[in-house]
Amino acid sequence: MGDLWALVLAFAYVGAVVAVGEGAHRLGLSRPVARKVIHVGVGLWIIGTVLLFESRYLAAVPALVSVAANYVIHRRRLLGSVAAEAENLGTVWFPVSFALLVLFAWDEPAALVGGVLAMTVGDALASTVGLRWGRRQYATLGGRTKSLEGSLAMFGATLLTTLATLWVVAPPLPPAAQAGLAVLAAVAAACAESVGIKGRDNLWVPLGTGLLLWAGLRLFPHLLPGLGAGAALSAAIGLLAWWKRSLSPSGTLGAILTGTPLFGLGGWAGGLALVAFFVSGSALSHLFRDRKAPVEADFAKTGTRDLGQALANGGVAAAAAVGYAVSGDPAWMGAVLGGIAAASADTWATELGVLSRTAPRMVTTFREVPPGTSGAVSLTGTLAGLGGAALVGLVAALADPVWWRLMPWVAAAGIAGAFADSLLGATVQAVYWCPRCGKETERTLHGCGSTTRLHRGLPAVSNDLVNLAATLVGAAAGFLAV
Repeated sequence: MGDLWALVLAFAYVGAVVAVGEGAHRLGLSRPVARKVIHVGVGLWIIGTVLLFESRYLAAVPALVSVAANYVIHRRRLLGSVAAEAENLGTVWFPVSFALLVLFAWDEPAALVGGVLAMTVGDALASTVGLRWGRRQYATLGGRTKSLEGSLAMFGATLLTTLATLWVVAPPLPPAAQAGLAVLAAVAAACAESVGIKGRDNLWVPLGTGLLLWAGLRLFPHLLPGLGAGAALSAAIGLLAWWKRSLSPSGTLGAILTGTPLFGLGGWAGGLALVAFFVSGSALSHLFRDRKAPVEADFAKTGTRDLGQALANGGVAAAAAVGYAVSGDPAWMGAVLGGIAAASADTWATELGVLSRTAPRMVTTFREVPPGTSGAVSLTGTLAGLGGAALVGLVAALADPVWWRLMPWVAAAGIAGAFADSLLGATVQAVYWCPRCGKETERTLHGCGSTTRLHRGLPAVSNDLVNLAATLVGAAAGFLAV
């Protein structure tokens, strides 16, 4: 009977919240404020859910009923307080995420409560701050814009609600683990909200935050201090790079996704190696920009790095850092450094190789080709690539003396990855031909405005995919070298 009374109370509470919000709207309260009243009021029912229900299945019933009811209300625009554009199904996605968390995270109340409260409090504060004080705008999916101020509000609100939830509901955790998990959840929630459009953040934020909390508490509590510090550090570096225009907004997200495991699990050697690669690569991209501009105009991507480039350059090393943390095998750290060295070698070779005074040669045929041709190599570029790979090995050795004797192998792994990049660029990477300019390019739409046609390679093999493969080769070489 307890759950049946809880069901009655749940429907009564939600109905009362909706009635208050709709009534206030009809009396003159603005729609955004009335919508937030309903959003926050309904979301807070997660506390009643945990306290009053014994069965997860009955606890999910009010949310599941709300999914159907909200869809009808949205389509027929029955309530002015929650009306939104047709494609915005936020009022439907929120109860979906609520129900899924109740069903799958019931045995870990901190994950259930923390996930829902991240959306309930964090999203409401983010939209309020963004609309009222948002000045630093950035582009997100679908051509929409959000603000840095709103994202920071989302981070702060989620951090505080998660800390409170962990303190009250979670099993005892060391303070460092609690703080690490809260920071990790807050960064994840802010990232999920930043790419949420058409109300889909109402699904991504609660589910993503809740599942991360569940995994942190159940699967890797011993890694939480490091991962929390890694998330905070990578987010700070990513935002600074975005401000300096070295990263696009999506590139900042990529930096967080790759930097969190590298900083959090890769130790000083992995973390500082990543910093060395990123800082040196960003500096070189700005060096002699006027001289490089004519050549770089034919590259698929130049200058500000995006999500694809961040994942292509750092994704393999980030995965290897997870392998190192799980296994403790130093060979995985060799893979981390080998992957970063490959990315660094390729970046240095590209940025400085185009400045060579002698024409580069195709790696497969050794015939002279124009600077910037995919698959071309030069002495200048090769030496630059060696320097970039050696820098990663040197920084790792300064961070941890064990890498002094392995530094040549790290550099060799980087050169192996850079060579693989050139070989793939010469054989399978998609390269296009501009009929107007009569030249090769990596772009499907050339800078002159002409649509290009496939000249060689495979359409599915992009420059990012080639970079990913090159770092995989470097990581494999580094793994085998240790």
